[in-house]
Amino acid sequence: MGLMFYDRIPTPRILWWGAIIFCIVAIADSWFRWATFQYGTFDLAFYAQGLWLAGKGAWHVSLLDVPLMGNHQDPIVFLALPFYKIWSHPMLLVILQTLALVTMPFTGWRIARHLEFGPQASVWLALATLLAPATGFVALHEFHPEALAAPLLLLMFQGRLQRRPGMFWLSFILVLACKESMGLLLAWISLVFWFIERERDREWRVGWNVIPGCVAFGWFLLCVLVIGPALNGGRVDFLELYSHLGDSPGGIVGGFFTHPSKGAKALWHGLTGGNLALGTLLPFLLLPVLRPRWIIMAAPIFLQHLLSWRQSEWSINFHYAAPLLPLLWLGAAEAGSALFWRDILAGWVAVGCVVGQLWFGPIKNVWHTATGAGEALWARAWKSEMLAVVDKEASVTAGIPYLAHLANRQRLYSLHHVLKGLNTLSRTEYKPPTEIDAIVMDTADRATFDTEAGYFHPQRPLGDRTLPASDWLLHRFMSQHPWHTFARNEFAIFLKGAPAQQQGFQGAGSKLDEWHTLIACEKMPPLKDDPMLFAISWEVKPKRPSLLAASLYLKAADGVLTLVGKGPIAPGIESGQLNEAWAVRPPPSILPGKYRGVLLIYDPLEASSAPERHVFKRRVFDVGEFDLK
Repeated sequence: MGLMFYDRIPTPRILWWGAIIFCIVAIADSWFRWATFQYGTFDLAFYAQGLWLAGKGAWHVSLLDVPLMGNHQDPIVFLALPFYKIWSHPMLLVILQTLALVTMPFTGWRIARHLEFGPQASVWLALATLLAPATGFVALHEFHPEALAAPLLLLMFQGRLQRRPGMFWLSFILVLACKESMGLLLAWISLVFWFIERERDREWRVGWNVIPGCVAFGWFLLCVLVIGPALNGGRVDFLELYSHLGDSPGGIVGGFFTHPSKGAKALWHGLTGGNLALGTLLPFLLLPVLRPRWIIMAAPIFLQHLLSWRQSEWSINFHYAAPLLPLLWLGAAEAGSALFWRDILAGWVAVGCVVGQLWFGPIKNVWHTATGAGEALWARAWKSEMLAVVDKEASVTAGIPYLAHLANRQRLYSLHHVLKGLNTLSRTEYKPPTEIDAIVMDTADRATFDTEAGYFHPQRPLGDRTLPASDWLLHRFMSQHPWHTFARNEFAIFLKGAPAQQQGFQGAGSKLDEWHTLIACEKMPPLKDDPMLFAISWEVKPKRPSLLAASLYLKAADGVLTLVGKGPIAPGIESGQLNEAWAVRPPPSILPGKYRGVLLIYDPLEASSAPERHVFKRRVFDVGEFDLK
């Protein structure tokens, strides 16, 4: 086809400014959170390690113990491989993702002009693709290939509206490559269009509906029946997300007909427990409801997430809304184009997105990142210094925020798997690696030590067996080797090798329980940047039922307490005496002055209701006065 009339109109400059500002904010916030160890999932590390290995001709990603296509079938990531060979940095993927997302206002502007919105109204509608709260969350939630489906779906619909088969098929294939579930989505969209356009000629319906639908559904079947099972090996079980509905694909689908109330209850929980539905519809002023076909097209994505038991899938705060954005935006644009006051309404859609940003959007997260920058940079400085002692060739098990920093290596494992004791989204036992050179542990890292997600848990029944408590799983994992430790505050790096023995510990000892004794805790001359240094000696006995933990509180003259975490006591030590040095670097929020040190020893899983678990009473020790300058 020839050029449309709006193809000859220069792209409005405000769209470029909007794209540039979005890029700067999204990349700056993402880079800062990555650099200061604030990332909370392992997805970026998985793809970074996978591409780094692929560039060297290796395909097995140790982080999930599957090939790169064994987690999701998302071959679109291989398009980044040439760039990753040039610059092997994990944030490259985040940058490429952001650049893809900022193409949406330009595509949206062309679609709005095609729908005969005025020039200014088309600009407002186009900017709404970036102003929508879900878009910001998708951009800021690390890296996920599914995020690329948003701009590509919009481009695909532009090709369909303008009858440009080349644009349509290129974006169609790329959408399929974003994730295996995109095959089912595109097959469903093709079926809906086939029904809606039943009055059109046979050539149109075959070329634009039947053939795309068959290609999409064929790819979906190939992924779920052949590629996924062959590469996954049961290590990542996504059906576990729907285990409350049935124990097999047939059981889940059949359950909707035999026990419809169970499915309705799950759907209700998803709708009321999260903001995925309202968070994507409200900013567009609920206009997609006036064009139900777009809601119907989006149904597979809504059902995929709202029927899951995992609460994160019910929310726009992650990447799950990415495929919904173009569908609901198109629903709003098409509904508005049919109204007499459509140009005015387009402006209100942009206003609705701005209000959504201020109400529940990611702008609050960006503000919190900025206001907490000082303390985050302070922690990054000394944590990066400690992390540098880990050899680049070492086999490492680390907490989630540190994985992306260690991704360019052959053997990398996540500490949250050790603590959980299970493979990802599975009830099968996680078998931790036996040859580990270093362990990076940060007990203040709530992403890894997450009790809500179940990573850090008490002993609990699991079918016909019992899953040990997380602290015991950690102890069992670390007992494979002796370790020497670099510890500061709650952050510790364990390097394989015999621990250094320190002499001169004295004290009658304080028995904490039947298995733990605090022999001594003495102040040592401070280091240059660490005004507090302790020499601590523990004695542990065999077969202890739990690992106790220690934390230091600094008590000011007015009685205010400030917590400085430490972590578990003698992990990996079966029995005997352990002598260790623990450096404490107070955060910048602590003002100069005199403080009283209070050492708290406690059971981190003390709240467990498991009757067989030893219940430990907290113990508090005064460790003297400190003058912080």
